[in-house]
Amino acid sequence: MDHQNLNTGGQKDHLIEYINGFRMHAAVPWHTVEDIFIPVNIKKKYHWVLAVLSFSERCIFLYDSYESSDHYAAVLAEIEKIATIIPLCLQACDFYVKKGIDLQNHPRYKDKESSDMFDVLFEDDLPQQSSESLDCGVFMIMYAECLSYGHKVIATEFNPNALCTRYATLLWDYGIQKQEANAISDVEAPLRPARQSRITSVTEVVDV
Repeated sequence: MDHQNLNTGGQKDHLIEYINGFRMHAAVPWHTVEDIFIPVNIKKKYHWVLAVLSFSERCIFLYDSYESSDHYAAVLAEIEKIATIIPLCLQACDFYVKKGIDLQNHPRYKDKESSDMFDVLFEDDLPQQSSESLDCGVFMIMYAECLSYGHKVIATEFNPNALCTRYATLLWDYGIQKQEANAISDVEAPLRPARQSRITSVTEVVDV
């Protein structure tokens, strides 16, 4: 959310453009979906967490694979930046009108100003990485995959190495499809066919 991250190749990419669907490969405006999944890098901790922005709850749900008191404070400081800037951008681009959210009567909005910071809620009882591992990115992706299929992330033992193998296989297959289609960018790549979720519990996401 800092100045450096808002500039690429000498051009400034404003968050409002992402909200309106102008800067994402899928070109999907935020007002057409319910939740937004945001991978967040905690630079101070060299760590990745998943933030899920819920419009119906007016809340950012935080999925973190590592828990400690010192770690919690560093993560919260970064997430609060997002929780502060996003409402300002939503207000500036008439998001609430497009989304059909009645700020005066909606139970989660009526007692707040439209510019107030979104609530932040840390989810608990999540699968956790070991303290000496660097598996935060794998856990973050696994959280996102479970949630995208409507499954609850359950605190159950699973094998991070198997997950790495699974995701590497999926990326390899995607790369082969792009090569065969002679596609340069993700936009040009062939769409992935719709598939049914095979996840029925956290332990089953290790299947390749």
